[in-house]
Amino acid sequence: MKYHLARGEEQLGTFNDLDVSAGMRDGRFLPTDLCWTEGMPEWQALGFHMKEVAATTGVAEAPAITALREEVRQDQVQQMELASLGQRLAARLIDWTLLLVPAFVILMALMDPVFEAEIMSLRNDSAAVMQALQRQIVKAVEAGNETVLAMYAVIFGLLLANIVLLTVRGQSIGKLLTGIQVVRTPDGAKAGFIKAVLLRWFLFAIISSIQFIGLPLMIGGILLIFRRDRRCLHDLVADTQVVKRNG
Repeated sequence: MKYHLARGEEQLGTFNDLDVSAGMRDGRFLPTDLCWTEGMPEWQALGFHMKEVAATTGVAEAPAITALREEVRQDQVQQMELASLGQRLAARLIDWTLLLVPAFVILMALMDPVFEAEIMSLRNDSAAVMQALQRQIVKAVEAGNETVLAMYAVIFGLLLANIVLLTVRGQSIGKLLTGIQVVRTPDGAKAGFIKAVLLRWFLFAIISSIQFIGLPLMIGGILLIFRRDRRCLHDLVADTQVVKRNG
């Protein structure tokens, strides 16, 4: 089928399906360009016409557009380079360190002779230790302990920054510093809030906190990084992968 294409007042010429597909792929033709072919009552936007052809023929997409999408998808897959094991480990260590440092400062600020003695007496009962720690934290907050309050503000700021970065760029602070990012698989599209934050991060943070099963599941999920595609369990659940960021 021959198409007459125009952009505004400029006539672009006459092209067949394959020419149109190649032109749209390399950016020479745009969905907003006008097209006309024999049998059409008037000029239409190229992208709209292709959808109209698909609806009329009952085909999911016009052949030219289907071929174009597949070519673009293959190009995107080929351009993606998986993040190395070293990069992923470095990113994880950075993220953990940024959170563990203020957490350690909080713990040190909570320590006093009475609390230390209580912890020592409960050292064989992890649940009781956690309850004692919670009581000590509440007491410090109610007393307006500036160190504890400041470190909680730091932790909250880091978590918020990671959520925003993961949603917008597919990167935590660690991934930003190591030049890698989370993307959808297999097309490399932006992962977004649901996949990068809720499924990949928040869900597994909850799972890892479950007594008895959380830690083994987390370790097993991380060991999947030695797969050929380097996708851990959270990547498989969220349908994501970690790649090197271009630019």
